[in-house]
Amino acid sequence: MAIQANAQNLFPVKLENCKAEKFCLDCGDIKAGYEQNEFTKLQDKLNKELNLQGIKGAVKFQVLVDATGHACVLSHTDQSNNPISLKIIEELNKFDKWTPAITGGKAVEKSSINLIFAINNNKISGQIERIDMKIFNKSFDTPSSPEIYNKTYVYKNGSLKNYKMTVWNSSNSNLPNNMNDHITIDKNGLIWLTVDEGLVTFDGKEFKNAEQDITDKGKFFSYYALTTDNENVKWVYGTKNIYSFDNVKWTKYDSTAIGIDGAYEIVNNQKTGEVFFCSDEGLTIYKDRKWTNLNKSKLKDLPSNRVNFAKRDSKNRIWIGTYSGTAIIDENNQVTNFENTNTILKGKCITSMDEDENGNLFFTLFEFDRKVKGKVNNDEGIAIRYPDGTFKQFTTENSGMPFNHTTCVLYDKNEKVLWISTDRAGLVRYDLKDGWENYHNENSDIPTSYISTMTFDMNGNLYLATRQGLVKIERKQ
Repeated sequence: MAIQANAQNLFPVKLENCKAEKFCLDCGDIKAGYEQNEFTKLQDKLNKELNLQGIKGAVKFQVLVDATGHACVLSHTDQSNNPISLKIIEELNKFDKWTPAITGGKAVEKSSINLIFAINNNKISGQIERIDMKIFNKSFDTPSSPEIYNKTYVYKNGSLKNYKMTVWNSSNSNLPNNMNDHITIDKNGLIWLTVDEGLVTFDGKEFKNAEQDITDKGKFFSYYALTTDNENVKWVYGTKNIYSFDNVKWTKYDSTAIGIDGAYEIVNNQKTGEVFFCSDEGLTIYKDRKWTNLNKSKLKDLPSNRVNFAKRDSKNRIWIGTYSGTAIIDENNQVTNFENTNTILKGKCITSMDEDENGNLFFTLFEFDRKVKGKVNNDEGIAIRYPDGTFKQFTTENSGMPFNHTTCVLYDKNEKVLWISTDRAGLVRYDLKDGWENYHNENSDIPTSYISTMTFDMNGNLYLATRQGLVKIERKQ
């Protein structure tokens, strides 16, 4: 089985130099590698240029190899960022004799492999360290401890007792596996959930395979984005194609006709009936069976065509997060690029958004131009835009946020609170005053600190897609 990853960094020091939204881990009938003679020359160069006298140790590097044989380093284990490690990264990124993974006779678009460089007897040597998929999968069965970077806020978690939490995983149900990264709940209350390389539905009792009619589903096929539109059509991005399911049959869309072959996110806008597809080609909008693309050729002030997220607010403005900045298209079709402002959105890409009944907007933030490479707890967190146009950012430095990298924000209209998910510190509940609570696998029934995303059902129950299965949070009666 190939493990598909959504920009998953295996090692603690993450680098930002790769375009790495989707890839598989050490996959292929023939796995990615390098030309041995040329790699030996790389090692000789390192031994010649580095002073290794009296040094011992080893560092692991995760390297992303594309179908053309080019590669870049995604992550590594040296949290000290020693100059030796930085030199190895430089040489690996310049090395041009990589061999791509091959599946079914074709080069795999992107595959990551692990290399280990060890220094012994004043010499450095490197080699591939293959991933044992059984061990890798099993590692998710033992969730890691939450990483709480906020050392000053005292979490009393007084509301935790008011919630009932139910967990479905591969041990207590027929869920195929626990790697759940995307979720949507349709108009009939049926839950749609991605599970590693599969797509399932859940009616509250049983998980069922939902992809029988995707006829071209092949080896290493996976799903990366998922939503339900106003007509109860399910939209998904499967490997290299957009698909929809109208509750009778699946439809595959020709990328040359719609202008895209994938999406970072697919977002339904309930008020307008539009479906937004966020991709490297800009923002693609589907409405009334017509496709429209917005990109820099049409909107010169758009920071980039690499759109990660977009959504309309109640004022009919489109908020767009790109990997080069955030922008807004207002009700008069005027574009504001926040890179040209002094607001807290400068240097940030919004990655999710919600709104309350008073017009307050809530954003999760991604710092795309990080000042300190390798830093884990960056200048991100969440932001609130108030109706008067002012912003306020909440981080571990000025609030009860336990960790700054967030995956989703939802406004709970029943309780008038915010729910914020993270990929290292679990779930956050914020009462929009001064009360912050943090629930994770060491203080609640949530089985992990890694929450991929979340959504509400029609009854206001909160569902979490996690790396330890599906979680339902409902308020006790």
